[in-house]
Amino acid sequence: MVCACPKNYAYKTYNSATGESKTVCKVRGITLNYSASQLVNFENIKDMILSKKDEETVIVRTENKIKRKKIDGCVHLISEPEDKTFRVSFLKRRRLNDNTSLPFGYINARRTSK
Repeated sequence: MVCACPKNYAYKTYNSATGESKTVCKVRGITLNYSASQLVNFENIKDMILSKKDEETVIVRTENKIKRKKIDGCVHLISEPEDKTFRVSFLKRRRLNDNTSLPFGYINARRTSK
């Protein structure tokens, strides 16, 4: 399982009976159709996290995104292109060298009571 930021994760399962593996990827704000899942998938998210490059981004372009627009008080459905940017975000946590994370301000002090 890899987690890029809150509500963005991917995991791989393996069925030992049939021998097949399945990958699941959930990304908030990006509709994962075929073309988007070629750009944002388990392997790409894992590589982005392990490379520890915070500035690395993936831009997902949807050619015909159906949207609602209010024009002259009426709601119209239009189809227009849309770009979404995906990047790894650790704004509320600090990353350790072993690829784990801890909240900012966490102190690992084991105190013994006497």
